[in-house]
Parts: sequence; C-alpha cells; structure tokens
Amino acid sequence: MVFLYYFLFLPLYIITVFYGVCIKLRFFLYRIGFFKIRKLDCKVISIGNITVGGSGKTPMAIYLAEKLKEKGREIVILSRGYKGKVKDIGVVSDGENILLGPEDAGDEPYLMATKLKTVPVIVGRDRYVAGLYAVEKFNPDIIILDDAFQHIRLARDIDILLIDGRRGFGNGRLFPLGILREYLNGLKRASLFMVKGVNTPFPPDNPPLSLFGRGGGFNAPLVSFHYKPKTLLSMVDDSRLNIDILKGKRIIALSGIADPKSFKDTLEGLGAVIVKEISYPDHYCYTSDDLNHLADEAKGTDMVVVTEKDGVKLKRFSIKSLTVYALEIGIEMRDKDSEIFFTGLRDYSVA
Repeated sequence: MVFLYYFLFLPLYIITVFYGVCIKLRFFLYRIGFFKIRKLDCKVISIGNITVGGSGKTPMAIYLAEKLKEKGREIVILSRGYKGKVKDIGVVSDGENILLGPEDAGDEPYLMATKLKTVPVIVGRDRYVAGLYAVEKFNPDIIILDDAFQHIRLARDIDILLIDGRRGFGNGRLFPLGILREYLNGLKRASLFMVKGVNTPFPPDNPPLSLFGRGGGFNAPLVSFHYKPKTLLSMVDDSRLNIDILKGKRIIALSGIADPKSFKDTLEGLGAVIVKEISYPDHYCYTSDDLNHLADEAKGTDMVVVTEKDGVKLKRFSIKSLTVYALEIGIEMRDKDSEIFFTGLRDYSVA
C-alpha cells in the first residue's frame, strides 16, 4: 500500500510543482511589465474564484447584472465561453435577441443570456479583446467578467472572489494535489470575499480559516450568500411550478456540474425523495443515448429534476416522453451582508 501511495503521489506532485512554477512565472512577468495589463474605457467587475469547481460564479454574475440594471447602469457580461465552439469573439445576446446556442456559446453564457433579456453577453478567450469589442459595440457603463480572477491581462476596478464555504480551500495545495488554481497569496488581489452556503468563513477544521480569523493580511470585506430555489421550469413547454410541489415526490436528480452534492442537498432540503442521482462531469454535452438511458431510469418516478445549466442543453432534445424540470435558483443574502456588498460597490462608484 505504501508503494502504491508513492507511485500515485509522485507524478501528481511533479505536475503540481511544475504548475506552481508556471503560475509564479506568469505573475512575475506581469509584475515587471513584460506582459502588459490592459485597461478598458469603462468600469470592470470580475467575479471568480481561487479553486477549481463551482462556487456560484454564474448565478452571482446574473444577480449582480440584475441589481446594476435596476440602478440604471448599462451592463455587458464577458465570459470565456468554456466548452463552446466560438474561437475569437461571439455575441451570445445583443440585449434584444439570443444569437448563439449553448453548443457555440457554452452552457453558462447561454444561460446568462436567457436569464438577462436586456444585457448583452459576449464570449471570447481574450477578455481584453472582447472588452474592446463590447465597448465599441454597446458602450457599457460596467463590464462584468465571469470567471476571471486569474485573467489579470484585463485590469478591473473590483475583484469579487467567491469561496465555497463547505470546501473552503481544501487541503491548501495547488491542483492536482489540491483544489487551488493558484497560491493563497492571490487572495490579496480580492476587493470582496463572498462565501457560499454558510454564515462563517469555513468549517472549523479547515486550515485556511486562519487567513481570515488571525490576521492573515486579507482585509477585504467578507459576506456570505446562498442559493435560493425559486421555481421549477418545464423542459417541454416552459411552464413553471412552485417548488413546494417537490415535497414527497420521487425524483431523479440529474446534473453535469462541478458540485453535484450541493444540487442533491438542495433538492432534499425541499422535501424531494431522490430515487436516483445521475451525475456527469461539469459542462457535460448530453447525447440522445443519455436521454434514452434517462427514460429507462425514470420509470416509476414522478419527475426528473436538473440544474438550470443542464436544462439549457437538454432543451434541444425532444423529451416530451419525460417529465423534466429545471430548478431555477437565485442569490440571497442577509440584510447585513447585502449592505456590505452594495457599500463595496458604491465605494468603487459602480452602484
């Protein structure tokens, strides 16, 4: 067993060390000016995280865009378009019409476009180049960068860092030995910490808790938020049901997200009886065979419930023989946290 441990550990350790050297070199080259940090002619807010996996970036981008639109701001959302087919720049929505589907745009940008009817959504791997296009085409007051904490080529006015309160920073190691995208000193770039799912920063046994609780030098405000289930959206006719209908229902929970456990916990918290949980990798592209398999598994159950992100990809299939609903969610904060959140935005003159 000891031999097996070192046999598996050694290659992961080597990859982690190499990854860490590359990260340090990249940040060093930006720091000395070898790589230039570019600035746009509008305010820029980045929403991202320091760990791999989900922490609520897309729902937070939607929430922030909605709140800023309510204040009369002109908003554009920029996303990398992960797993989409667009190579350079793609306009997912021009604020009036949706122009790209989830296969071309990526599931998360497409979801944002469907939820934000009057907000342009643009995808592009180089956020600065996409930002120049957005400024020229739409003249926004504010650009929101989705999942861009490490995309330091583009200067930002506010860096919102999201943290999963259940996972924290894991074991504090870089990927693949841990869940960190970069070293923890990167936390110093954050303007605001937002912790998902709990009212305290991390579980008591999580080592990085000391970074916040014992003078770690990270002085940005910290607030908590959580997902609030809103409605069930039918994948057949776009009708909506109250989430209370889930109580006592025998369901299949289907997801292709980074943290399927959080989805399962949410459904169980609404009183659903999960007969089976089917989980695919994050950003999974569904096939007809998957739907045929799902139809077999769904026999004897009341309904299939999927995440919003999975729902936008399932819509292209003919699923009339299945009772499939997507669970729509929103962001909710305590009054105290909401006040800190919007005070932080006002401090940077964006709210």
